[in-house]
Amino acid sequence: MFEGAAEVRLENGPSPCAGRVEVKHKGQWGTVCGDYWDMDDAAVVCKQLDCGPALEAPLYGYFGPGSGPIWMDDVECHGNESALSDCGHPGWGFVRLAGGDSPCSGRVEVHDGNQWKTVCDSDFGPKAAAVVCRELRCGAALPVPGAAHFGKGDGPIWGRELQCVGDEALLTSCPRGSPRDQPCTHANDAGVTCTQYTGFRLVNGSRACDGRVEVQVLGTWGTLCASRWDLLDAHVLCRHLDCGFAESIPGGGRFGRGTGPIWMDSFQCDGTEAHLGLCPVTALGASPCSPENAAAVICSGDAASLRLVGGESRCDGRVEIFQGRTWGRVLDDQWDLEEASVVCRQLWCGEAEAAYNPPKPQRGTGPVGLRGVRCAGHEARLTLCNTSVPENALAAGIAEDVGVTCGGSRQVRLVNGPGRCAGRVEIYHQGSWGTVCDDGWDLPDAAVVCHQLGCGGAVEAAVSARFGEGSGRIWLDGVNCSGAEGALWDCPAGSWGQHDCGHKEDAGVTCSEFVALRLEDSNNCAGHLQVFYNGTWGSVCSNSMNLQTVSLACKELGCGDRGTLEIQQHFGKLSGTAWLDRVQCGEKNSSFWQCPSAPWHPQSCDDLQDKARITCDGNSELPGHQHPPSSCSLLGVVKGRDRAHRGFSFTLGSQQHPREAEVSPGKVSEETSHGSEQRPLHGHPPAAL
Repeated sequence: MFEGAAEVRLENGPSPCAGRVEVKHKGQWGTVCGDYWDMDDAAVVCKQLDCGPALEAPLYGYFGPGSGPIWMDDVECHGNESALSDCGHPGWGFVRLAGGDSPCSGRVEVHDGNQWKTVCDSDFGPKAAAVVCRELRCGAALPVPGAAHFGKGDGPIWGRELQCVGDEALLTSCPRGSPRDQPCTHANDAGVTCTQYTGFRLVNGSRACDGRVEVQVLGTWGTLCASRWDLLDAHVLCRHLDCGFAESIPGGGRFGRGTGPIWMDSFQCDGTEAHLGLCPVTALGASPCSPENAAAVICSGDAASLRLVGGESRCDGRVEIFQGRTWGRVLDDQWDLEEASVVCRQLWCGEAEAAYNPPKPQRGTGPVGLRGVRCAGHEARLTLCNTSVPENALAAGIAEDVGVTCGGSRQVRLVNGPGRCAGRVEIYHQGSWGTVCDDGWDLPDAAVVCHQLGCGGAVEAAVSARFGEGSGRIWLDGVNCSGAEGALWDCPAGSWGQHDCGHKEDAGVTCSEFVALRLEDSNNCAGHLQVFYNGTWGSVCSNSMNLQTVSLACKELGCGDRGTLEIQQHFGKLSGTAWLDRVQCGEKNSSFWQCPSAPWHPQSCDDLQDKARITCDGNSELPGHQHPPSSCSLLGVVKGRDRAHRGFSFTLGSQQHPREAEVSPGKVSEETSHGSEQRPLHGHPPAAL
């Protein structure tokens, strides 16, 4: 290649010599605009890549839209140049996002004076963020994170405010303020997170706040599949649409069948997020979805007039009331369960469990919306209580911020494991997390936890603090589930907090949708790609696999951020399980688990030639990854060298300590498709769930 030329590559095509043209500038890949693109321009690219003569110069996103900066426009080659960057063009792009997990999130940097400069957070607002996401073709901007959210940059700092209106196509079109008087440091670097989810709406309902869920993905409206839709996801959507909270998520096609594409995205919200785009998302292995199986929600309908903030869920935390177009604190000096009961009832959060005054670090600092309130406990809304408490009645005590813990805040989680679907069982009750004793703990108990978390079925009920000892309260002992209960606390058990256990007996769970990647027969960062699902390792098939898929697999394995798919020379029948086929990651996917694929199936391919073997550009040294202090290395990539398997092998039921691993959560499919059975992990006999 000509010395000093910008590197080029062809992406999303059938071979390294066909695809979308991308050029690397200042260490980041970006696309080339199709304006005036012709055979002379294509000839230079083919020459630069040693791909022979150009056969075609397709336009209009023929190989799919890219992401990140559009580096070049109005390219004018003569055909005899040695590199695309030698051709005439107006100049390089102006903005990029650095330090994030994809080209669509990161620290804002602008190109000025032949160098990249960070932007001060005080000079960059939501309207500028919207323009950046639009220019980079990354969708819509999510709420701007705090300063230096993506780490501190280095080098110079842009010295002017970006005064965008918000509808500009390019950041260079935004007006700019005068040079700043006060210096800015890299501790105040601005960041942006963009989302492909550019719109949400409820359709075919009787009012604006109920109906079938439709999602706009990069400008295209489609129906959201209901297979993984739950009440926590619905709460986030209702709040985002100013429709209060979710009352129910009706099924059975109540609001009619959808039209257009059916989005298989599985959101994994905890209910506190401000936007569905802030929730983790998976799509890998999702089963086909019929138009009748559309997600739906019935929201409470009123824009929220009361909320709880700073808690573990929407049903616990400090009380705030919406009055006069702003949220305000609620202060009282005699706050008790009568008032708390009204708050819990108004928010549909069950019975009140606790009324309290938050400690100083959790107190509010904004305006006061309500000072002094006296309830009988039966009122439907807090504003129906006596809110005209005279000042002299408050004088005897100090009015402070008030908080509530409702029964609806109760939740379960798996911690200290290698992913969200494996770990030590913990329950949030009465405002604190605690563990579960393993006395009588078995697969039906574990099955209730797995189903409650949307993690499929149970493949192991771990005992004896397999995932490490917890701390604090031990909430439940003697749990005896049938396996059909909707929540762990619905199972027969001893009274809350009554037990004869220590934390060395903390119970744990491994669920069927606990997923992982490894390289089998690995030599450093090359080998056959395998995925762990439903308690079993299986092959990944190579049909339709593109370079973006390989790159994200390498990233997940800690083996760099690029790789190649090797052509297999072996023929014959593939033995054993092959879980996945047709994994097709795109530029907007930041994780392997977000990529669409064919449904999970234990015989996804049956020819040895289809078994995916990849070579990544990294190596097996993975600095900085932490391993879970459990006694088996469940999901992840082993740090260090292992010629037999790059990844991990494990024997459940043993007490061996894990090797260091990078882990990856998953919430992929409620059940293995095509009737494949759920099998316990090694060392445990099958059991009915």
